Amino acid sequence: MPKLAVISDVHDNLANLKKTLNYIKNNQVDFLICTGDLQSPESWSELNQLSIPVFAVKGNADDSLDLSIFTNLKVWSSFGEIELNGQKIIFSHYPELIKKILDQKPNFYQLALHGHSHKPWEEKYNGTKIFNPGNIANVYYAPTFAIINLDKLEAQLILINEIP
Repeated sequence: MPKLAVISDVHDNLANLKKTLNYIKNNQVDFLICTGDLQSPESWSELNQLSIPVFAVKGNADDSLDLSIFTNLKVWSSFGEIELNGQKIIFSHYPELIKKILDQKPNFYQLALHGHSHKPWEEKYNGTKIFNPGNIANVYYAPTFAIINLDKLEAQLILINEIP
């Protein structure tokens, strides 16, 4: 069962990011998608050190950063599109961009990921499962991220404050 970790909205909370990445390393996760707003080169550098494939998009807090120095990351400006385990996945920082794309391509993607609101959320829209993993930063909502089973597209929300 291939596993995908999804993180978003770190906002330079390095302590929570390191806790999250340690969990990912210790739980045999195969891929990571980040939907933006890491906010600092230090946070992006933490992602760059992972030994699994990392796919990411910039968020509004990342606009001024030059991410080209991070050679282990595949980063898109506004939205990314990949296929993992036969599942077509689209991701962006912005939920409104995701819905605009899904309006143009209904039933094309199996999974759409976004951040920005900091609120964990799951819904079905135009034949696609949309998922927001919440936020690492601990802003507005408790800090969370998700692990998605790529065979079943089932998400498990991980509460960072409950990780030992």
